[in-house]
Formats: sequence, structure tokens, C-alpha cells
Amino acid sequence: MALLHLLMRLRSDWNLDLVVAHLDHNIRPESADDATFVGEMARYWNLPFETTRLACGALTRKGNMEANARNLRYKFLAQVATKRQVDGSPVDVAVAHTANDQAETVLMNLIRGSGVHGLAGMRAVRPLLLQDEPVPGVRVVRPLLDVSRSEIIEYLWEHGIAWREDPSNQDRTLVRNRVRHEILPRLKELNPEVIASLCRTASVMRGEVKRIERYTRQALDATRRGSHGEETADSPMALPPTPGETFRNATSRQVFDLRAFRSLSPADQRESLRTSARALGSPLTELGFDTVERLRRSLCDENRSGGPYSWFADVMLTRTQDAFSLHHRDATPILPDHPHLDGIWRATHPTIELSETGEIVVDRWTLRCKVLNRQHLRQDWADSLGVSPWTRTAQGESRLSSWEAFIDADSVEQLSLTSPRPGQRFEPLGLGGHGKALADYFTDCKVPRFLRAGWPILVDGERVVWVGGHQIAHNVPITPRSRRVFHLFWEPPSR
Repeated sequence: MALLHLLMRLRSDWNLDLVVAHLDHNIRPESADDATFVGEMARYWNLPFETTRLACGALTRKGNMEANARNLRYKFLAQVATKRQVDGSPVDVAVAHTANDQAETVLMNLIRGSGVHGLAGMRAVRPLLLQDEPVPGVRVVRPLLDVSRSEIIEYLWEHGIAWREDPSNQDRTLVRNRVRHEILPRLKELNPEVIASLCRTASVMRGEVKRIERYTRQALDATRRGSHGEETADSPMALPPTPGETFRNATSRQVFDLRAFRSLSPADQRESLRTSARALGSPLTELGFDTVERLRRSLCDENRSGGPYSWFADVMLTRTQDAFSLHHRDATPILPDHPHLDGIWRATHPTIELSETGEIVVDRWTLRCKVLNRQHLRQDWADSLGVSPWTRTAQGESRLSSWEAFIDADSVEQLSLTSPRPGQRFEPLGLGGHGKALADYFTDCKVPRFLRAGWPILVDGERVVWVGGHQIAHNVPITPRSRRVFHLFWEPPSR
């Protein structure tokens, strides 16, 4: 009520278009009376009034009631705000958190063991978030964050403004209420200005957060690996302004050089991990110190490869001997420098037919097929077997790539691009027609386990014809009797 009265007084000078919004949580018998009171005040001041009432039990069906109340409250406020937007114009949602609320938040975070981000408390201005995503053009503003609760009460009495008290604020089973009614009064016996002191601490910590973020950028640039499709030191990752928020353009992976990571101080290691979690779109409210510290110690003390392992929420960890990746569950942990069918591609294109003289584009790589007459074949066609990609001889001449193959066109009916399936078998050229499980073939070829699901293969029906980068099948090679030849090759992205 004090906030609304203040904004009413400033309406003309600041050219404010005010709307009163009230959500009835419907968890107290008298909550409907609160809504009626707010509506009457809005009409008295001739202001638009938006309200809704939650269904009985909506907050207690699942999870924490306080968190559910907050999420539904901001969802309602976001709906009211976006209705008022014109052509995407910015809208502010003003809430009445006071200096006392800020002090309680800082103290609660300290009790939980928060670092500098938690001790920075609430910000006066931040984006409004729904499911950890910012609502475009809508901010939460806290004009009273530096004003104490006693000053608010004094203002209400001075101006003869009625208000209502929420009885649930006396419920001492709630942590905030115990801090408010039991802990802070005891601390005031030691320091009568404890509210102001805690708010000052929050202000100092917000400055520290900004300073730390500058050093975190340097640490990330020194340790993150870049490969195509990933951010590099030349395109530094933007850091979000506060821990509860996520990146507007979240990445799907963050890849680190393990040796460079180990050279950082423990504090920089922790901040790098926390910031990378935010870069992946995960709010730090779910990421505690112990979770970060366990991973940091594991990365520094253990030498092993493997993964993906679950870290927290949807963030996974995959390790190699010299690197590690934090990534989404369905993302490729480390992008290879060759064609790869990632989880999204596999879900939307399980199998694609490759026509004669056709092409298939996969994440900027292009698989092409050309039909050649046998006598027009290049003299070095046999070198397509087992040669590393895009190598050159000592004389500087190009050699055929292991991502290039020549097969007898009449030995296949319909080529299709796909990814490996469980139990699939392969009969590679050179084994006399003896087959083996494709998984065993990958093991023999030392294909990293996390790349196998998206490894590109060409099939003819159920038969594996070509395992890209490695070998063709024993029954499709060019022979003296071959008349037509398929030249298959993966064309890399433009560098």
C-alpha cells in the first residue's frame, strides 16, 4: 500500500501508467477479504485492477508451498505485464521488498552457506523470470529496497493509508519468519543497526560479484576449448548479471582443457564451473557449494575418462584424458572435427536416403554422391581406405580422405544415411566376409564411446555399407567387373 501510494504521487512527474495486480493464493480463509480490500483501494484511486484466485490446494499438490506460491505469483504478474505491452514496449513489475527483507535474505543465505552471489542479496532491478527464462521486456523493480519496514509503517500512519497484515508472516515454522522474529531481534541486541549492516554487506557483495565476473571471464578464456559450433576466446561468453538467472542464448556444451583448468586457483575453478552451469541455462539456485566442490576435486584429483555422468539438473559431465565437457543430456559432449549426427538430428532424421548425384547436409558438413564411369576413376581411388582426413604428402599433394570412399554402384540398391543401432553388425573389407558387432568395430578403431551413437554410417537396407572415416563393407568394393562407381565423400564446412 505504501508503494502504491508513492507511485501514485509520482505518476504525473514520471508519466506512469499504473495497474494494480493481486493474486489470491487461497491458502487462508481471509485471503478473499484481502483481495476485496485491494480492489476497493484501486477503485478509490481510479486505477485498473487485475486479480485472480488460485484453486484450493494449488500450492500444496507438489513440492515446496512457498516456492509454488512465488512461481504462480510471478506467472500471474508476467501475464498482467505482457497484456500491457504495446509493440514489445518495456513494462516494470514493482514489488515492495524492503531493507528488512533484504537483510533477512542475506542472513538466510549466509546460514545456508552461500558464497558472494548469495550474500549479494536481491537486486533493485532484474528481468522477470518464468521457468528460469526471462520474459521479454518485463522487469522486476524494487523501489523500497533501501527503506526499512519501520519507515514504511511510519509513512502509512503519516498519510492515513490503511493496510492489511498477512497472518502467515507470524508462522514460525517458516524459515524466514524465524529469522525475522527470533534471530534478527537477538542480533539487534549486539548491533542495533544490524539491518543496515546486512544491507551494506549485500551492496559490497554485489560489487564483488562484478569484480569476480571479470576474473571469471579471463579464467574461462584461458581454459575453455573451442571447436566448430562452440564459443572460443575470440568470442567471449557473456556472463549473466545475477545467479538466479540464465543466459538468454544458452549453449549446449562447455568444453575445458583439463590441464589449464587444474592450473587455476580453487576459487577460479569453482567460479568457472558455476558460470558454465549458467551458460548452459541452469539457475544457480539448484547448484550448492558441495555439488561444485565434489566435481572440482574430482577433476583435479582423478585421472580417468568416461561419461556422460549426471552432475546436477540437466547438466552432464563427460571426461577424456586431456579435457572435460559440461553439457546438456542430449548434446554431444565434445564436437568432433568430422561429421557427426547429434541427438537432435537423430531424433528428426533417423534415416535419410542418398540419391545418385545427391547430397545431405548435416551441421554444415555435406555428404555428396557422384556417379562415375569405371574407366574415368582417379588413379588413387584405392588410397581411400584407411587414410587420415585431409592429409597431405611430404610433397604437398592432397591424398584421399578417410571420409571419402569409392564403391561399386551396382552392388547396392538404395544408400541411406543413418546412425548405429544396438546389435548392428558390420562386415569390413579385408576380413574375408567375416562380420563383427559394430560396437566391437568401434572399440577396435578406438572411437570414443560418447561419439558412437551419432557416428555417420551408410546402409543399404539392413546392411552397413560404409562406416564414415574408417572402412567400406567387403561386398561393395570396386572390382575389374565394375562398370559404375559411386564416389562418396563428406565435404567439410567452409573455413
